[in-house]
Amino acid sequence: MLRALTFDYWDTLYEGGVRAERVALRRTAVGALLGAYGRALPDEQLRALYEESGREAERWWSEEHRGYRTDDRLRWILERVAVTPREQCEHLAAAADAVDNALLMLPPAMLPGAWQMLRTLARRFTLAVISDTGFASGRAQDRLLEKDGARDFFAATIYSMDIGHAKPRPEIFAAAVETLGVPAGEILHIGDNERTDVRGALAAGFRAIRLDVVRAGGPSEAEFVARSFEELTSYLERVNREP
Repeated sequence: MLRALTFDYWDTLYEGGVRAERVALRRTAVGALLGAYGRALPDEQLRALYEESGREAERWWSEEHRGYRTDDRLRWILERVAVTPREQCEHLAAAADAVDNALLMLPPAMLPGAWQMLRTLARRFTLAVISDTGFASGRAQDRLLEKDGARDFFAATIYSMDIGHAKPRPEIFAAAVETLGVPAGEILHIGDNERTDVRGALAAGFRAIRLDVVRAGGPSEAEFVARSFEELTSYLERVNREP
């Protein structure tokens, strides 16, 4: 019996592309952080350091499967200019808030049809989010769901920054099992990434669907590949009726 559905966030529910204006706001926040420590940089050097931190964060995610925090990336930047901040630092906290606020000031769009799909499925299943966070925090992602009137569809939102590990590591899926109180075999995970969402979910004992709404993903080990939210909803309603 299928009892719960978990959803990836980026390129599954929300547009995951980089927005230049949002990057500019975050780079300004990093510049202010450096200035607070007397390490202000010329624009080109600041841009280069910011981009270098992005490549390092990508490595944490793709190679180490690490659920890093906004604070971790900011501390990495400060280390490059020979600053070691205190554990509790008001300058870091202000920069982290600015990174989150950039997401909310210039929000990505919820993918067309996602809200209606969630409303329909929430009547039949327990729903949760299992998401790898980027520079912004899981709190900011929750606030984005609230802004779009979608947070109440989910019984839980589980983010890599809070777990310390990213998909496809098993810890983030295990956290969903514990939080929802549903056995892994009765949960189906839905996401756009074959490596993290499909293989990670299957290795954790979940069922899996790949959602190719943003882009085609090629061959899949998932039980179904949905190319629209309508296809996804129809498949899940059909599967849930089967004895």
